[in-house]
Amino acid sequence: MTIPQFLFNTGVLYKVQKPGRYLGDEYNQINKKGKHTISLCFPDLYEIGMSHTGFQILYDYFNKSNDRVSCERVFLPWKDMIYEMEKSDIELFTLESFKSVKETDVLAFTLQYELSYTNMLKVIELSKIPIYSKERKNEHPIVIAGGPCTTNPEPVADFIDVFFIGDGETVIDDITSIVAKDISREEKIKAFSEIEGFYVPKYYETFESKRGLTIPKIDENSKRVKAKKVVDLNDYDFPTEQIVPNIEVIHHRANIEVMRGCNRGCRFCHAGMFYRPVRERDSKYISSKTKEIIENTGFNEISLLSLSTLDFSDLNNVLDSIQDYLKDNRISISLPSSRVDKFGLEISQKVQSGRKSGLTFAPEAGSQKLRDAINKGISEEDIDEVMKIAVENGWRKVKLYFMIGLPNETDEDVEAIVELARKIKKEYKIKSLNVNVSIFVPKTHTPFEYAEFLDMETIKRRMKILYQMKNYKIKLSIHDPYESYIEVILARGDRKLSELIKYITFEENGIFQQNDRNFNFNSWGRGLQKLHIDARKYTNEFEISEEMPWKVIDTLIEDKFLRDEWVKSKENSLTPDCRWGKCSICGVCINKEYKLKLNK
Repeated sequence: MTIPQFLFNTGVLYKVQKPGRYLGDEYNQINKKGKHTISLCFPDLYEIGMSHTGFQILYDYFNKSNDRVSCERVFLPWKDMIYEMEKSDIELFTLESFKSVKETDVLAFTLQYELSYTNMLKVIELSKIPIYSKERKNEHPIVIAGGPCTTNPEPVADFIDVFFIGDGETVIDDITSIVAKDISREEKIKAFSEIEGFYVPKYYETFESKRGLTIPKIDENSKRVKAKKVVDLNDYDFPTEQIVPNIEVIHHRANIEVMRGCNRGCRFCHAGMFYRPVRERDSKYISSKTKEIIENTGFNEISLLSLSTLDFSDLNNVLDSIQDYLKDNRISISLPSSRVDKFGLEISQKVQSGRKSGLTFAPEAGSQKLRDAINKGISEEDIDEVMKIAVENGWRKVKLYFMIGLPNETDEDVEAIVELARKIKKEYKIKSLNVNVSIFVPKTHTPFEYAEFLDMETIKRRMKILYQMKNYKIKLSIHDPYESYIEVILARGDRKLSELIKYITFEENGIFQQNDRNFNFNSWGRGLQKLHIDARKYTNEFEISEEMPWKVIDTLIEDKFLRDEWVKSKENSLTPDCRWGKCSICGVCINKEYKLKLNK
C-alpha cells in the first residue's frame, strides 16, 4: 500500500484527531521537485512545529538554496495516527509529496527542548531508519540535528550523524551543496565535519571524567566546535510567504523576527547566552515586510518576534510606521516580552489601545537579593512604578513569572514571592492575578551551568510556601518539579544517557514527554534504576575546574566570563547590559566578526 492510498483510500483520516495535520497542501506550501530531498523535521505535533518561526525560516531557505535540492516538512504524528501507521506498516512521510522519509537524502531535526529527544527517536523508528548512527548504511538518510539543544549534543550523540551549532541560515548553502554531490554518504559526513559549526561525534574519542561522565576528547585532530552565527540579519531576507496551516496551531498568526539575541545577561538564561550578540533588523525593512507578510498570509495578527522585543532600539518608530495600516486592516499586534519598566508599559499601552487584554511581567525572584544574584536588573521600585501606571491606565489583569530553586535561594526568598504577589493584588486592586512558577534548571553555557538542581524535599517545602497565595485569591500554577528534574539530567548529560532515552521511547512508550499530561516520572525512574544511572552525577553542583561533556562545543562565550558571572552571582553583584553600558567581555565580540548591530 502506498502512502497516498493509506491516507485517502482506507478511511484512516476519519479515525484520527485533527486529520489536517497529515494532509499538507497548505496555502504558500512550496512544491519543488529537486533530485535530492531534505526532510526537515520538528519532532512534535504539526500544530507545535508550524508555530515555530525558525522552522519556517529553514524551510524557506532550503528551498531557495539549490535547484537540485528540495525541502519537505515532517512532524511526529499523534498517537492515534502512529497506531494506524504501524498497524498498516506505513513509514513516516513528508507533507509535500507524501514521500517516505527513508527515501530522502537528509533527515534534519530542530531540537528545541530536551524532553523532545524521545520524540526524535520515534521519528527515526517510524521512518524505518536504524536508531544508532553506527548502524546506518549508504542507502540511509544522513541524520542532522540543530537548534539550541545542540549546545550539549552528547545525550543524543549516538543517534545523530551530524550536529550543527549556531544560526542555521549561515550553512544552508553548505548543506544543499554537499547533499547534491555525487559522493557516498560517508564522504558527505566527512565534508560536513570540515565546515565551521558542524560536529560529527564519531570522529571524537572519549574518556571518563572523575565524576564518571563520558567526555569527548579535545586535541589537535578533534578540536572544540565553534558555533557559527549570522553576522548581520539584514543580509538574510525574512520569509514573507509563510505557510498558512490547515488547522489552528498554537500561535496562529504571522511572525517577523525583528532582532536576534539578548544582552541583558540573566545568568540562568540559555537563550540569552547562546544567541549573543544582539543583531537588529533595519527598521524600514521590518515595516515594509510586516505589510507584505500580512498580505501574503491573510492572518489578522502579527507578532514582532525576538527574545525581548521591547529592547529593540527603534521600536517606537516601527510601531508608528505600521500602526495606521494595522488599524485600517483590523490587524492586531503582539510583542512577546515581559520587560518591567515604564517604557514597556508605554509600548503595551500603544499596542493594546482600547481593549486591555492583560500585562505580563517576569520578576523571576521575589527578593531584591535574588534578583541581583540572577542579574535581573529590576528593583521593587521599578515594579511599583509600573503597577501604579498600569492601574491608572485601566489594566486589571496581570500575569507574573517566577522561579524557585535558584542558586543561594532561601525559604525567605520564596516567602518574598508570596508577599510581592499579595502586595500587587491588594494595593493595586488587581482583579485577576496569575502567578506562574517554574523550577530552576541549570543550563549549559550559562553562568549557572555549575549550579546544583535543588533536592526534591526542599523544592516541595518551598512549593508549600507558595500555596499560601491561594489565601489571597491569586491563581497559582507551578511547573512539575519532576519534569524539571529529568530536564536537568538531559541538559547536562553525556553519552551514557542514550540508553535511557531509547528505553523511555520504546520500552515505556514515552513520547510527547514535554506535554504535562504525557510526562510520566515513574517511567524515567524505572529507566534510571534499570540502567544503573546515578542521576546525582548530573544534578549535583559542578566544580568550576572539572571536565564537562558539553565543553566540546564553543558557543563563543568565554569560559572565564561564565566563571566570573558565577562568582558575581554569589556576591549579588550586577553586570550591566553592554548595549547601554561598558563591554562585559563575554567574548562573543572580541577579535571576531560578530558585533552588536543596532538601529540606534
